[in-house]
Amino acid sequence: MTNAVWEFPLTLPRNAFTALEVPRAGDIWRLCQDAATLASINSGWPPSRFRAENVAFIVYKMTVVHEAETPYGAVLATKTWVSRFRRRTLSTRELRVRTGGKRIAAATQEWVHVDGDTLKPKQGSVELAAAFPETDVEPSVKMPKFEAMPGAEDEFAFDMWQTWSDPLAHANHPAYIDWCDEATSRRMVASGLDPVLLRPIAEQVTFRSSVLPGERVIVRSKRVGMIGSDAVVLRHHLETERGPAADATSVRALADGSGEALISAWG
Repeated sequence: MTNAVWEFPLTLPRNAFTALEVPRAGDIWRLCQDAATLASINSGWPPSRFRAENVAFIVYKMTVVHEAETPYGAVLATKTWVSRFRRRTLSTRELRVRTGGKRIAAATQEWVHVDGDTLKPKQGSVELAAAFPETDVEPSVKMPKFEAMPGAEDEFAFDMWQTWSDPLAHANHPAYIDWCDEATSRRMVASGLDPVLLRPIAEQVTFRSSVLPGERVIVRSKRVGMIGSDAVVLRHHLETERGPAADATSVRALADGSGEALISAWG
């Protein structure tokens, strides 16, 4: 069975919410991953079929814009479709999350079809391409524009836990946003700010390589700009001993509206 556009009624788990009862950015990413996986299953390509054919899709870029907050227990109507599928290898998937007619988040994922052993790009089958028809619903998500304002750089290092591995035996892609926000939160604490107030506006991650269990991960973060006096724009470079793992941009504000304090934390 194939369909151009799928929509699923999803909910976020309790542990996705902060002490302010709002979801973290990384958990919106996980919701999008669930919707993408469900769409694949309903299109005839469950994880078991990918394993049997020794292939997979992995994310190489993802952009998310957060538009509203949602309480725990809300049913999130999550719509998804494939807007582009090039050479049966590079797939662009769109996701839109709404509740009560209000848009919560919008995301664009760039996926690459890979060999299951090497994780190198591999052209998919004709059957695979037919299961994910290109559909034009609305434009892809773009990061907001900002005013350049260079600031200080921080470094945050940790070892990836063995128990963080996903079904492909590496760090799941939403974890990278968790790590960037942890680096941001630590800078906030050092500047006398409560990290619980951190509010996501938008983020984009380009993935360079996997992060494996036990590896040392270094996150280098610096301020690169601001949006008015409300939000700070941060660039993050993530690497392991094997080289670059990802480059990310995050736009963050404070829940209490005091954006100047967050911007100046890197000044």
